[in-house]
Amino acid sequence: MSDFEDQMNGMLNQIGGMVNLTVEEREEVTKSGADVLKKNMPTVTPYNGRRKHGDIDHLRDSFEVGQIQGEPEDGHTGFGFAKKGKDGVNHARIARFVNDGTVKKAPTHFIDKGFIQFQGAVNEAMAKKLSDVQLRKAKK
Repeated sequence: MSDFEDQMNGMLNQIGGMVNLTVEEREEVTKSGADVLKKNMPTVTPYNGRRKHGDIDHLRDSFEVGQIQGEPEDGHTGFGFAKKGKDGVNHARIARFVNDGTVKKAPTHFIDKGFIQFQGAVNEAMAKKLSDVQLRKAKK
């Protein structure tokens, strides 16, 4: 009986090691999806060609990927606009007004549309990275 139990425990440990991801591995997987968004979202972000650039970055140039401040490190990766960019401007606030609209300006919903448009590419990148992580773990 103990031989069967040892075999089952060994198999469970082997499979569990491939399925159960560490925080760092989860972060690696979710970051690959966030990187796809960071690369593609500028294409759907509204752009005003008449605007004088000066020292202020455009919304297209202010996407950030990383750990969300104040959130526990559980493997998720945050994606969004810079709250305070190198130019000192709160791009997240500006993006909210452009996306949701104001009393005088109609909403564009570019963030929602972009998430829907790039959802397949994000899932594909995360699935590929997850597969890579699992293969790497299986070889150990």
